[in-house]
Amino acid sequence: MGNFISKNVSLFLTVAALAYAYKYIDNKSKAITKPMGDALAKIMMAYNGNFEIKREWSGFVLKASKLNDRHEVINMRWYEAMEKLNDNNHVLLDEIFDNYRLKPKYIPLIDGEVSPASIATINKR
Repeated sequence: MGNFISKNVSLFLTVAALAYAYKYIDNKSKAITKPMGDALAKIMMAYNGNFEIKREWSGFVLKASKLNDRHEVINMRWYEAMEKLNDNNHVLLDEIFDNYRLKPKYIPLIDGEVSPASIATINKR
């Protein structure tokens, strides 16, 4: 076994160095390629006639399936989609969540509509 290791040390070191170099280059290139990819995606969306969905009124339905037993968000894509659906939804989400965990006083909103009116009703209690 020692003979095998001594004969292949340079091979192991080369593979380890190549793996490290690949990981380093991959991480550094993300900072450059992500904005370019996002810009290209927006250009293609505009070219194809697609657009982001925006809603006129703020609010959303807080589904129980989007939260775990500790009332923490388990589906971050849902959270981001609700944020982007209307510019004011960000304010609503910041109000009812603390580090992606539903504040206890807003538990009655689960499976119901979250809107400025429903939050005002809860805050009056």
